[in-house]
Amino acid sequence: MGNRILLIITLLGLFTAVSVTGQETLQKNGNTEKIKGTRFIPYPGYSGSPYMTDKFVNGEIEFLDGTKIGNLGLRYSTYQDAIIYYNSVISAQIIIDKISLNGFSFTDEKGEKRIFRRQYYNGLMHEERFFEVLSDGKVSLLVYRKVDLETCDTSYNKFGLAFQPSFYYYIYSAEKGYSPIKMNRSSLLSKFNKPNQKLVRKILRKNKVLIEDEHSFISAWDLIKDKELEIIF
Repeated sequence: MGNRILLIITLLGLFTAVSVTGQETLQKNGNTEKIKGTRFIPYPGYSGSPYMTDKFVNGEIEFLDGTKIGNLGLRYSTYQDAIIYYNSVISAQIIIDKISLNGFSFTDEKGEKRIFRRQYYNGLMHEERFFEVLSDGKVSLLVYRKVDLETCDTSYNKFGLAFQPSFYYYIYSAEKGYSPIKMNRSSLLSKFNKPNQKLVRKILRKNKVLIEDEHSFISAWDLIKDKELEIIF
């Protein structure tokens, strides 16, 4: 009789342990149930890259209510302007519904954190877009990292098609909207009146900033925005 009771207690203990383990697994994976989207079908083997990163990287998404889910495998499709999530439970790639997100972020292969924000664009094309935030503030520096599929010589690609970057840079404020800008010194200076252009040149010289690419432009912008100079849209 004592042996039977001991066996029952042991079995109950094992059942409880299994139940607790199962609940913990559901709790760990349960937050991903909020992610809605459609299965992603990989692109054909065209030349160039339709993605911002070569592989899935660790990232975080933010929903409209401010809820965030981190430690996700994410990959941004610059061709579709879509964020793709790898669901390891069903071994599938899922395009997350854009309208369900405020934005997302991830750490790229170089260890740099990239932050994207969903915003309505009311330019030539009226649509919701993911913009990368290069510099945030009352006036933000944004880029729409679009990649187009264009024809090319068949010696370059057997399909005669290649993904080509076509990035669009903007300064943006909630009050004034978007204003296109290029990653060069003359375009930067054009956003200020004549007196302030002299001040901008002085700031760049003092800090030895030579604008040659996107990275150096961001450095210049961050120096200037702290001066709160009036910007021409």
